[in-house]
Amino acid sequence: MMEKYSDEELLAQIKDDGRFAFDILFERHWKKLYQTAFARLNDDVIAQDVVQEIFIKTWQRRKTLNIHTSFENYLLSAVRFGVISHFRSKKANELQLQGALERITLLEDSIDSLTDYLELENTLDEAVNCMPEMLKKVYLLRSENLSIKAIAGQLGLADQTVKNYIAEVSRRLRIIIAEKHPEKHLTYAVLLLALLHK
Repeated sequence: MMEKYSDEELLAQIKDDGRFAFDILFERHWKKLYQTAFARLNDDVIAQDVVQEIFIKTWQRRKTLNIHTSFENYLLSAVRFGVISHFRSKKANELQLQGALERITLLEDSIDSLTDYLELENTLDEAVNCMPEMLKKVYLLRSENLSIKAIAGQLGLADQTVKNYIAEVSRRLRIIIAEKHPEKHLTYAVLLLALLHK
């Protein structure tokens, strides 16, 4: 029912901590923002990070958010700013580290208990066990904090192939998280990004 609401109506609800309204906004705009970021960055992982950070900051600022244009235009402007910030950074690694630290801080605020974290871990383990062998290997190595280059070397793959596998694992796991934990899937999706896109 809430899917029929306009962006402005949903924004009014998230100011009152409406998580379901926020989920709808996320699902409504995620794909277009990702495509916009990817077209400029040509990097799946960084494009996902840019978009995820925009939504995280939107939620964090929900009480004071004052948008003078359409929400979509606001988000597209945020994507452009995120892309510019990335290119301005002297070292992409520093930017990625900063993003990871911000996500970890957010996770500490978002995860209600260790039970939540273990619940997510179990969901991920079950899902990954059902995946093709190469996706499973890439996921497990990434979970052990190996770099993309190190994973590529160990598995005899190109760096870009490893990035593609990580993106595919991430896509599949986000779908499963949304299905199994609809009430917590945004928080869990951030956890997943922190895990895979270091």
